[in-house]
Amino acid sequence: MFDYEHLDMAEEEPAPKAPSLPEEEPAPKAPSLPEEESAPKAPSLPEEEPAPKAPSLPEEKPRLRGSGDFRTLPRAAWERLHGRFQQASSQIDEQASGLEAKIVKTEKEFRSKVSLTEPDEASLRSLVEDMSLRVASFVTRVDHEEEQRRTVSERRRKATDAVSNASLSFAEFLGRPEPVGGDSSRGLRVARSRTDCGEAIQMVDCDEYLVVVTGEFRLQKGEEELIVREGEGIFLEAGEKVLWKWDHLVQFITIHLPERKGRQGMVDCGVQAPEEKSLWATKLEPGRREELKRGEMGYLKMPAEQESRRSGESVDTTDIKEASESAPSETDVSARAEIANSTSPSGDMNRIKSLSAFEQLVDNTERLRLREEMEERAVDRPARYGARHLNTPVVIVSSEINPWSKTGGLAMVASSYAYEFAIRGHRTMAVSPRYANYEGCKRVGSTKAWLAGQEHELVYYHQRQDFGNGRGCDYVFVDHSCFHRPQGLYGEPTGGEYPDNCFRFSLLCIAAAEAPLVLNLGGSIYGQEVCFIANDWQTGMLPVYLLYKYKRNRTFLKARCMMVLHNLGYQGKYRMSHYPMDRFFGLPDVAAKDLQGEDMHFGEDCINLLGGGVRVADRVLTVSPNYAFEIQTPEGGHGLHTSLREKASRKRVMGILNGISDEWNPLTDPHIVMRFGKDNFEEGKRCCKAELQRQLGLLEDPSLCLIGFCGRLCYQKGIHLIMESLPWLMRDEGNGVNGYVQIALMGKGDMKYESQLRAAEESYRGRVCAFVGFDPIIEHRMMAACDILLMPSQYEPCGLPQMYAQQYATLPVVHETGGLKDSVRGLWSSEHDKKHATGFMFDGFDPNKLKERLYQAMDIFRHKKPLWRQMQMNAIKCDYYWPQAIDEYERNIDQVMEDDPCCW
Repeated sequence: MFDYEHLDMAEEEPAPKAPSLPEEEPAPKAPSLPEEESAPKAPSLPEEEPAPKAPSLPEEKPRLRGSGDFRTLPRAAWERLHGRFQQASSQIDEQASGLEAKIVKTEKEFRSKVSLTEPDEASLRSLVEDMSLRVASFVTRVDHEEEQRRTVSERRRKATDAVSNASLSFAEFLGRPEPVGGDSSRGLRVARSRTDCGEAIQMVDCDEYLVVVTGEFRLQKGEEELIVREGEGIFLEAGEKVLWKWDHLVQFITIHLPERKGRQGMVDCGVQAPEEKSLWATKLEPGRREELKRGEMGYLKMPAEQESRRSGESVDTTDIKEASESAPSETDVSARAEIANSTSPSGDMNRIKSLSAFEQLVDNTERLRLREEMEERAVDRPARYGARHLNTPVVIVSSEINPWSKTGGLAMVASSYAYEFAIRGHRTMAVSPRYANYEGCKRVGSTKAWLAGQEHELVYYHQRQDFGNGRGCDYVFVDHSCFHRPQGLYGEPTGGEYPDNCFRFSLLCIAAAEAPLVLNLGGSIYGQEVCFIANDWQTGMLPVYLLYKYKRNRTFLKARCMMVLHNLGYQGKYRMSHYPMDRFFGLPDVAAKDLQGEDMHFGEDCINLLGGGVRVADRVLTVSPNYAFEIQTPEGGHGLHTSLREKASRKRVMGILNGISDEWNPLTDPHIVMRFGKDNFEEGKRCCKAELQRQLGLLEDPSLCLIGFCGRLCYQKGIHLIMESLPWLMRDEGNGVNGYVQIALMGKGDMKYESQLRAAEESYRGRVCAFVGFDPIIEHRMMAACDILLMPSQYEPCGLPQMYAQQYATLPVVHETGGLKDSVRGLWSSEHDKKHATGFMFDGFDPNKLKERLYQAMDIFRHKKPLWRQMQMNAIKCDYYWPQAIDEYERNIDQVMEDDPCCW
């Protein structure tokens, strides 16, 4: 700042001369100069010419007195000062202009490099808004769930009162008192709930009495407007058209006045038949002791009437192209009828032939109840995934689906898909062949399909199943004469697969593609923007048809297809010369490159149905993450590893571990003598173990290590490793481990292994129990009672028993492969792994490797109880249920619907 105080002005003209410069009126503005000059001082006054060191009159003495009145300056000093100010101002303006130009230029360069197009900017803005809405929605949901937890006891009390009121109202309606113990012929109480808002028109299908538990209903019956509040009820007549209006949360109970028909079951070769009775209500009474009727070689004898009933049963069918990784080598024969009698009043175990038959026994109402209870208890789990494409319909295509058709795990998984996606809120369709006349299915339409040189009529049958909360699945069955084969789903018992299987399942794929376009279900078609989920080789042609037939004709352009591999060992290989692209499939010749396969019998004259699906599907999913890696290797890829590796390089291959059904829960299991959880699992397992030991005729000794096996009796399941290790396990070698063992083996399969099981039980009576066959109730009791479960499979794409076992605090000993590696955390080091280990793994398909880990497990059980309890706690805390798996499926649906098609 200019130092005016040091100007020497003693000899200058006096101040009165200032008026002679009237044109210099700007002088009064000078006082603002010192403050304004401070900011631009650095650029305007270079360091070599500072203003304070250049006074014009050094000899003069200052006259100023701090008032800063520039009108008292001498004229010469004022002119010099004014000139310097003008010069500095010009320099500042010049530099500012240059700086501004430079900023504008830099900004333009920056924008030219990083500028977004208008669609990109809109997309970015939309993404930010979407994230904000999702965060707000999450916060609201958390608050709501917290509020619901606080009021759960009050809701339950109201529900109990409402049930009582419903019973009284029901009795009053009938005009007679409710009988003691209830009368099942008079109606079925069904609990329901609605959490969404809005209106819906419903046609009442039977007389029923409705009682509101929480919330309120506003009903319009004809021209009559009614309001039904908590605890109130109303009679609805069959055939009546009712407009429902509900608030944000309605829970209600309906009493169906007519008797409901029984559920469906299974008979020969996995095809449905009417069931004899439901086993779900059969429960083991606490303290009840069941006697085993043991026959020759320790087998379980059946009552005479059951034995005579089985005398005419057909032999098991063997399908050389199994439907799934967990399918038994021999197909179910009269499985459902035997389940209905698998627990006799005396507690006998009867043999059936399905290794996952229990899951047929649970109806939708019970499944919903178990799911709601589980979700209420799971307070520590992360929030469920919020799908962005919840409005995208899901179409599940499978060659079998429980409970209508089943040879193994594929049917169970397809059924779980149908249930879980519907529960999440997707509009869901499941498409499968109509192998028999399924009860409760109605014809809803037909279409024409060209295949094998001629046109075929495909008829669709439909059954809608509601799962609660207003959600359900449309089950669609494709009817054609080629599917009606009483011998089996895929082949005859002794003749291998049917020679026209390529035709049968290509026809299924065409029908599945047409179904969303032609079927009016619930008032509308599904449309073209759907996500198909194709399962295994039988549906491999579905993505091929979508690409080469539909999308090339501008149909299904927004649809996507995910291919799920349950077992890559079965691929659907046929001679290409017998099935030409144009004359048989009706596809252009260019499709041959994707369907090209190779076979040791056919050579290059081979088409590979699964290979085609893998190559053109928008995404390939497997039933476990580790299996997704294994199939990309020459050893595990069965000839498709190159295609899978190329697809994985584009991030279109992923493994998702299968889930287990809610019924496999020791807290709710009705088939074990004592229910238990993580707080009392030691007491619960001790009771269950003692009960199973009594039931199997084993010595009741809690200190003996009870080892179980439940699975197919075949080489792939490693049963030969167990049989080779059996003498070593039974022999007392003085180490306090070997010889202190009991074995329970259950399964059916190859005749030589069945004979070995019989011989083992005969050799070690009272220490080994061998059960050739299968009883789903005993499987539940084995999971609850055993200390160790053996699963030494050669390969296992997923596997379910090892996950069941951990939920019951039973520690699995497994081969390090496939889904076993994903679902079991091995104890390799007692110090480092004890906080996370849930079982034991051995690497190498060899009996010595199995013995090594089995000895480690038995030694810890016998001599290191604290470590054993820690591992049991780790296991029972695991969450392998379907909701967690469906989170991953929904992530993949979001990604596949937002990505470009794989081949277009």
